[in-house]
Amino acid sequence: MAMLRPPPKLTVSQWADKNRYLSSEASAEAGKWNTSRAEYLREIMDCFNDPSVDEITFMAASQVGKSEFLLNVIAYTIDVDPSPILMIQPTLSMAGTFSKNRVAPMVRDSNAITSKVMPARSRDSNNTIYAKSFTGGSLDLVGSNSASSVSSRPIRILLC
Repeated sequence: MAMLRPPPKLTVSQWADKNRYLSSEASAEAGKWNTSRAEYLREIMDCFNDPSVDEITFMAASQVGKSEFLLNVIAYTIDVDPSPILMIQPTLSMAGTFSKNRVAPMVRDSNAITSKVMPARSRDSNNTIYAKSFTGGSLDLVGSNSASSVSSRPIRILLC
């Protein structure tokens, strides 16, 4: 039997509304995140906090907020419920681009997590473009085109 977690103090959408900032280089509408501008994402984001939900799958058109949903889950996890996260992109190159163009600006501009994630450094294997460490967890970004990159990883959250 799966052990259910207690309900969170904040849901992902509440956390995002309170703490998330969209960077000018990563968003057409820079500034404070506002779930009411993408109301259709509220239920999807908050399913992440529902202890009875094990998997979230949704199909949507291009450019409607799927990546922002993933980024909100990452930021929420770093701040509220630290744990190991694995994010799979189609290729390693795309994982690196997502890390540099989306994750790094989000960490920089969302004060609630800025001090919790160390900046990427080439000499620190815990904090690179593909691996971000934070107290209580980590974020690993990998490409699905390499089976070895997704094996033998102790994770709690899988994002694809």
